[in-house]
Amino acid sequence: MTYADELGKISRTPVTLVVITLDYCGRTFSVDPCLATGTKCWNTWKTCKYKSAYLKQSKDYKFTSADTPLPFKTGERPYLQRVKYLPTEIKDSLTVNAREIYEFYDVPDTDVGIDPYVTTRSAFPTIPGTFWKKLIARNPNYKGRTIKRYEGALGLAENEFEQKFVGVLDNITLGKGETKVETVDLLKSLANVEIPPKVDIKLVSDTALDSATITLTTLAGLYAAPAYIRIKDDIIYYTGTAGGNQITGCAWGQFGSTKEAHRAKDKVQPVRYIPPTNGFDIMKTLLEADAGIDPADVDTAAFDYWKAWPDMDVNFSAIISEPTKADKLYFELVDLLDCKSWVAEDLKITIKRNVPNEPGRGYKTITDAANIIHGSASVDLNEKSRITRMLLYWDRTAIGKVADVNSYNRLDIGLDSDAEGDNDYNDIVEKKVFCRWLRSGYETEEIVNNFIKDLLARQVWRQRDAMPILQCSLELKDSDIKTGQFTKVSTDELLQPDGNPIDKVITQVIRREMQDRLVKVKLLQLTPRRLAYIAADDTPDYDSASDAQKEYAFITDDDGVMADRTDGYYTY
Repeated sequence: MTYADELGKISRTPVTLVVITLDYCGRTFSVDPCLATGTKCWNTWKTCKYKSAYLKQSKDYKFTSADTPLPFKTGERPYLQRVKYLPTEIKDSLTVNAREIYEFYDVPDTDVGIDPYVTTRSAFPTIPGTFWKKLIARNPNYKGRTIKRYEGALGLAENEFEQKFVGVLDNITLGKGETKVETVDLLKSLANVEIPPKVDIKLVSDTALDSATITLTTLAGLYAAPAYIRIKDDIIYYTGTAGGNQITGCAWGQFGSTKEAHRAKDKVQPVRYIPPTNGFDIMKTLLEADAGIDPADVDTAAFDYWKAWPDMDVNFSAIISEPTKADKLYFELVDLLDCKSWVAEDLKITIKRNVPNEPGRGYKTITDAANIIHGSASVDLNEKSRITRMLLYWDRTAIGKVADVNSYNRLDIGLDSDAEGDNDYNDIVEKKVFCRWLRSGYETEEIVNNFIKDLLARQVWRQRDAMPILQCSLELKDSDIKTGQFTKVSTDELLQPDGNPIDKVITQVIRREMQDRLVKVKLLQLTPRRLAYIAADDTPDYDSASDAQKEYAFITDDDGVMADRTDGYYTY
């Protein structure tokens, strides 16, 4: 039997299963190598009495719906009252993370299945305290740990429940008899990581200019050699370590920084150097290596597909000498690669390029007559989505402030002069980008310049006109619609110049929410301009071509438009 089978039944008892995974020690109290004595711990870091032997593992805590019988009878606790959620919303240059809030009962609990030594406690079998208050007292380091939600029905085995959410713990609020657990999706994990890390490291003594060995208060927090550190405005490369607190093989004044002698107690900051690498590979490293996200939770196929489409991008490189949130770095790359990234309904972090048309792409059709619930629609003309020019500051000095124009040696501008002219919008709307990822010297200058020129042209080309957002409710039969999916919309909520409803306008689902047996969506209208792809030899004339064939390129008339007066095609 499956969850889908249960959904098809007239009568069923729905059950929600929530699994929280927290850190747990794999040792046994007072058993070698744990030499702790006295009152036993609870096998958590906070309560550990012999931390040198602590063995970090994990433990699952399972909760099910409080208004149903225990579904598995294997130790799950029926403390869950309700689940509230805010879905993900895709925006340019960032994503609003999905959030789920779980409300639990907090009741007296025997600690059976929680405390490995419960039967040895002096108070056993009467164990004081409520479940959540004890759990947090033993695990105050819960933030960033994993939480999963599954949906099923009474009678299903646990492995037959269907996973609906995976995220990380963000905050817990303890109340009288109740506890509220706030969670965010996996992308939010990036916000909990700083690159490079903040450290408390100083010089032990005055250090002469160009010393090959430097003595520090500690090596904890430094990157493994070979790597870099920063002292004031000096970036120093080192090839090894010695003596537990020294770095060796030092070369001063790296990346054009300023060499100078340093004094005792000067602050030392690790530097993260990212060598020239494809941007999609850097993003996967940030997700998997830095944020610790399981590769199974990353849509590797999507990252690899867009990495190779339509051809390899320029390599990116960065010198990060001040602690920076990993989500900032990640979405800088998302923007430079002109993409959107979010956690999809399959619970994987995915990515797509911002292209209005693509051969082989499938579309869901949405019309007033067949899909949109009457009276549910509204349109945000989304004026803030429009730009007429884009400024890219790049080739940053290694120790310069990221948001300071004086830190950059190069500025390139892409603009649409027609959009800024008297007969069009008659104003300037600029997007300013400070780019730490491109600099002179590591790539052929022609390759970098061509990438920048194309990037600026594409973003202005795509956003020179506002992209309206249609918000509406769909019938339950349309619940298969997914975040990020492309649709063709026909509706009288927006009209053509002749007064007729828009017809088969391409949009992208940027928000999807199930609510009261309806599907509420936000649909972002994409530019009507199309990219040109080489079509097969047997493709018919434009007038006779199917919608799928029109995803490729056709030659325009002399005035640059097609026979039906739609925009012609543009190169990527």
